[in-house]
Amino acid sequence: MTRRADALFELADALASAPARVGSLPGLSLEPEFRRGHGSVYAALTRGRIDEPRLRKLLLGTVGSGRDGLVWFAGDVSNWARPEAVCSPQRLVVHDKSARTLTGAPVTSGWPLAVMAALEWGPTSWTTPVDLARLGPADTLTGVTLAAIERVRTGLAAEGRAETPGFVFDAEYDLMALSHHHAAGVHVLGRLRSNQIFHAEPPPPAAGARGRRRRHGDKIALNNPDTLTTPDRVATVDSPRYGQVTLTAWDARHRRLIRDGHWKDHDGPLPIVAGTVLRVEIARLPGGGKPAGPMWLWHAGPTTLDLVTLFAAYQRRFDLEHTFRFLKHDLGWTTPAPLHPDTALRWSWLVLVAYTQLRLARGCVRDLRLPWEKPQPAQVMSPRRVRRDFRRVRGLTGTPANPPKP
Repeated sequence: MTRRADALFELADALASAPARVGSLPGLSLEPEFRRGHGSVYAALTRGRIDEPRLRKLLLGTVGSGRDGLVWFAGDVSNWARPEAVCSPQRLVVHDKSARTLTGAPVTSGWPLAVMAALEWGPTSWTTPVDLARLGPADTLTGVTLAAIERVRTGLAAEGRAETPGFVFDAEYDLMALSHHHAAGVHVLGRLRSNQIFHAEPPPPAAGARGRRRRHGDKIALNNPDTLTTPDRVATVDSPRYGQVTLTAWDARHRRLIRDGHWKDHDGPLPIVAGTVLRVEIARLPGGGKPAGPMWLWHAGPTTLDLVTLFAAYQRRFDLEHTFRFLKHDLGWTTPAPLHPDTALRWSWLVLVAYTQLRLARGCVRDLRLPWEKPQPAQVMSPRRVRRDFRRVRGLTGTPANPPKP
C-alpha cells in the first residue's frame, strides 16, 4: 500500500475483525481497529494506492504445500452488478441471475472481476486467493486468464517451489487456448460442454499416398454415445457424496479449431491442441437425486495424470464458490456502490487481504461456537467461526499502521 497506507491497512483490519456482516463502508469506521473518521474510509479507497505486483507476491507466498508434486489453482469470474450506475465508466454486460432484461436474459451492467486462488485438500472449503484482475472493455477472459497463469507460474518458480501448478476452470473458459499456451509448463483442467466434438490422431498415410496428410482422425461427439470409441483408460472410485464414480478417458484427442474468438487473428495454420477427454459418471447426487447425465472434463499438461487425481482436483474447484459467497455475504465485497472501477478494484483487494488474514489466523483463534454448533478443529474451522475471535488475535499482534495525527 503506497498511498493512504495507514487508512487502507486499518480498513482491512476492521473488515476482518467486524463481528457481523458488513452492511456499509462508513459502518467500518465505527470498528475500534479503524482509528479515523468515516471520511477517511472513502478517501482511502478513492485516493489510496495498492502495489498490486507486491501484494500478489505476498499472497502467493502464503500458498501451502501441494500434493503429489502438484499445487492446484482455480480460476473464476465474479461480477459486480452496477445496473443503475449510468455515469460509471467501463461497465460491461455481465451475468446476474437476479436480473432480467426485456427478453428475459439474466444479464445486467457491471464490472467482471477475475480471481485466481490456490486450492486445499481435506475437509475444508478454504482457498488461497493469489491474483485479482478486472476485465475492461478491451480485455478478453482468455487474455486475462493467460496473464494470471503466467504470473502464478513465474511467481512459484521465483520462490523455488518444485511443484508443478495446475489450473482448474469451468466451461466458460477457452480451454484449448489456455492449454495451447501453457501445456508445456502447467496442467489445465476444466469442464467441457456436452455439445463439443473431438478427434483422434489421424492414421499414418498409406505407402505411396500423395497429397497433404490428414490432420484429424476419427471423431467422438460427447452428446452421441454411438461415436465413442474404445476408451484408453477406465477407473472407478467410491465417493461418499456420489456413490460409485466411473471415470472413462480418451487420450490424445483434439478439437477442430476455427478462426474465431481467440484464434481469429492467429498466424499460420491453426494448432493441434491435444489432451485427455474425461467422462465422469456418478451413481447419485448428494441429495439422493438421479444425475441428469455424465460430466465431461478436459486435461492437458506436461504429463499424463491419474484419472482419480483429475476428478478430485475438479471437485475442489467448488471451494472457490464458497469463498465468493463468504466474501460477498459476510465481508460485503459487492455491498458498496463505487463510482469508479478503480475504487471497486481497490476495495476488492482489501477484501482478499482481510480474507487472507482470517485464513492465516486459523491456528491462533479460539472456537467461539454457538450452543448448537459442533466443535471444529482449528485448521478446518470455517471463515465465519475464525472471524469471531480474530479481533483478539489482532490485538495480540498489533498493527504496522501509524495512528492518525491529532
